[in-house]
Amino acid sequence: MIRFGAPWLLAMAAVVFALLLWRLAKLPHGFGGRRRAIQLVLGLAGLAATLAVGDLQWGHRVDRLAVVYVLDRSRSVADEETAENALQRMREANAGMRSGDRAGLVVVGATAATDLLPSPEPPFGTVRATVPRDATDLAAGLRRALADLPADHAGRIVLISDGVQNRGDALEVATVAAGRGVGIDVLPVDRTPTPEVAVERVTVPRTARPGEPVEVRVVTRASRATPARVRVTRGGQTIAEAITELREGADLLVLRDEAPEAGVHRYDVLVEPMEPGLDAGRENNEGGAFLRVTGNGRVLVVAGEPTSAEALAAALRSSGMQADLVGPSGMPASLGALAGYDLLVLADVEARAFATDQLESIQSYVRDLGGGLLMAGARDAFGLGGYTGTPVEDALPARFDLRQRRDRLSLAMVIAIDKSGSMTAPVGGGRTKLDLANEAAARSASLLSPSDRVGVMHVDTAVTWTQGMVSVEDPAAIAAIVRRAQPGGGGIDVDVAMEAAYGALAGERTQLKHFLLFSDGEDSQRLEGTREMVRRALRDGATTSIVSMGNGTYTPELEHLSRLGEGRFYIVENLQELPRIFTQETIEASRAALVDDPFRASARSPSAVLRGVDLASAPALGGYAVVDPRSRAEIVIGADDDDPLLAVWQHGVGRSAIFTTDVGAELGRPWLAWSGYPVLFDQLGRSLARSPERADARVSLSIENGVGHVRVEAIDAEGRYRNYLDLGGTVAGPGGTPLRVDLRQTGAGRYEGTFSADAPGPYLVTVNAGESGLVGSAGAVRPSGEEMRGEGTDHALLAQVAALSGGVVREGLSDVFRDRPPEAWAHESMWPALVVTALLLMLLSVALRRLVLPPGLVARFRRRKRTARATMATAGGQGPAASPRVAAGPAGAPAAPRADAPERAAPPAEEDRPRDSDPPPPAAQPSSLAEQLLARKKTKR
Repeated sequence: MIRFGAPWLLAMAAVVFALLLWRLAKLPHGFGGRRRAIQLVLGLAGLAATLAVGDLQWGHRVDRLAVVYVLDRSRSVADEETAENALQRMREANAGMRSGDRAGLVVVGATAATDLLPSPEPPFGTVRATVPRDATDLAAGLRRALADLPADHAGRIVLISDGVQNRGDALEVATVAAGRGVGIDVLPVDRTPTPEVAVERVTVPRTARPGEPVEVRVVTRASRATPARVRVTRGGQTIAEAITELREGADLLVLRDEAPEAGVHRYDVLVEPMEPGLDAGRENNEGGAFLRVTGNGRVLVVAGEPTSAEALAAALRSSGMQADLVGPSGMPASLGALAGYDLLVLADVEARAFATDQLESIQSYVRDLGGGLLMAGARDAFGLGGYTGTPVEDALPARFDLRQRRDRLSLAMVIAIDKSGSMTAPVGGGRTKLDLANEAAARSASLLSPSDRVGVMHVDTAVTWTQGMVSVEDPAAIAAIVRRAQPGGGGIDVDVAMEAAYGALAGERTQLKHFLLFSDGEDSQRLEGTREMVRRALRDGATTSIVSMGNGTYTPELEHLSRLGEGRFYIVENLQELPRIFTQETIEASRAALVDDPFRASARSPSAVLRGVDLASAPALGGYAVVDPRSRAEIVIGADDDDPLLAVWQHGVGRSAIFTTDVGAELGRPWLAWSGYPVLFDQLGRSLARSPERADARVSLSIENGVGHVRVEAIDAEGRYRNYLDLGGTVAGPGGTPLRVDLRQTGAGRYEGTFSADAPGPYLVTVNAGESGLVGSAGAVRPSGEEMRGEGTDHALLAQVAALSGGVVREGLSDVFRDRPPEAWAHESMWPALVVTALLLMLLSVALRRLVLPPGLVARFRRRKRTARATMATAGGQGPAASPRVAAGPAGAPAAPRADAPERAAPPAEEDRPRDSDPPPPAAQPSSLAEQLLARKKTKR
């Protein structure tokens, strides 16, 4: 039996072979008798090459068996005794291996990994591969084993497990194995049931109106009847707690609540037995569910000073929206928690108040979940608030990079970075404190314009100018130089740094001069005399800002120096914030990000936000933050010099806006008494808030075996299915990173999609129809501790896996190699031999075309051949005369010649014939086509 490993290449090579045959048919006749030999040899060479390209394989039956063991290493069975017992059985099974047999090992938990590829002499000493143990995905282990089986062996898989799976579907893979002719034998691992109390499922209605009764249904499972304490929380607040009697097996508890205000609310249930000995562990004692309460929307207002945003929160509540006013610490830590709000307002709060993950969640909240975002403020918002280069800037309708503004004053800036020994300490991610400081300085340089000048020095007990004073014409080159700086030793001499920095700034002719010092608050030295140096520099027009690393012994004096220098002072504990602080300080030093002159707002474009708002009656505001509006932004209200005061735009599936002055703390205080203030912000909030869910679609989410299933049922008001919708979903899970889900139509008005829900915790999906708005949302909670459920070995599942694949349930492994499956077909590739054959034939064809025999050799060979034939003929017809006395032969023998018969003269031999002379030898024939053509040309002459 033969086959081709690359039939597509064979088809292409066959075309080339046909062209070769056509070309050989036109081979010149000048080769004489060798022409057919050359054609034959080259044709065979082309055929061999064609078969080699197609990967000709010869098939034959072999009695070789490959066995891959799949060892369950999940928490439910992964004790060392169980693993060592299984390895010992594998080693004993090796005794039954025949020549050519192989064995390998795959370990499985939440994922699968190959520990040992199939080999003739597997050691099976210890398990080296590691897998997550908090779940069991038997299907992943079986798929890996199928992939590891060699194709030229009969295959067998041996599954060693308790059969309790909570991810994937082992039965599905068993069907695939049966189709490939691979049997799955199972060796059950006995697991004794343990006392257990677990929460199987928590369900609540998908939606409710505020004030409606809500049933929280809890399904529990207990190994025996027992009293237990049940606690129910909503949004982290306990709403019910009681002691109840749990029945043995499955039980249903029903608790009642009243739907709170509009938004997405999470319910969590904790069940604890009163007798600790009746529960093996608490990992599976919790469950949860999501309830969406429909209404006028829910708003979260995060303000640097909450009291300054009370008027804004009141304006948002005036239309019935639920507004929660909190400080920076009240910002949700995860995207899932933030998704419960329809609008987020950031009012004069600095970026450094949030973690990097929170800033990323804000952008995803708008772009992926369709939430609304409003940033308002001046001194602590936008570029001055440290948002330059953050994900939040990307979500807003303006940029905070002001390098291109024509009215920007020129700036000379010196950055001094502590490079003492303390800066070599690691901060995670393979980076040191100095690496983060260098990165911060590099980002600062990237915010300066060509009219600015910058210098960067690194200081310990001496000054090293990493980058001398230079115009910022190539920020990337400057940043690259700064990032390469290396640490020094000892402490930092502050007076040395100031003397060098102020000396460099004294020679600059820019409109602004600024010195930024980053120093260790615990290791700053030689501060004597620095106050006078700062005062003198200020008289010369240079301001001073200082960043203290930690609140150390010298931090108070560093803060005093920054105040003397009319700059700003920062204490940074987490150096990850350093780049944001440096960029914020650079923008502040440029004095281009804030206009503190009074102005009157004016309408720039017609908008529903301004309906009923008389801007002409609005009092003048005290100033505003300067930003650069994006080209697609809609400027609703303008300030001076074409700068925006209020601008909005669409970002992904959500909308965002900027209001470039504060909402009442200082610059915006004149508007608090204006009658248009509550109307403007009420209408602005409702226009930005996430649109309500559509009534013609129902979104549901379920999680099973580590896979999330999203389903959308789309039916219009008249009961007709809505088909061919372009739907997509975004999942906010416990990992913090949003997941995209593609929804495909699977039936009339039905759309479905799946995603990986590996980690325990809450999952919230938001479904959108492109950028046309929100379709709906749903949530589910994957409980923890699924792996430690108290049930014993699932013998039924293991038996099904064996039966579906054609395997058996084993009690041991000693006969794994003795029970031989049917012989397998093995195919060996013939291309190496075909390539060698083609090459040898090519060499032979070259010899036939190029080798030339000596002149006359062929003629002499033919002449001698004719002479030999004549001699043999003469010898056969002219023998000696027969004697008359010869006795008669036996009957049937030929008669002897008569004695009186006349004797015939034999013809003379060829060499006895008279001849004048031997004929001249034939002329040598041209052996190549070129020689033939040249000979013909000479003949014509």
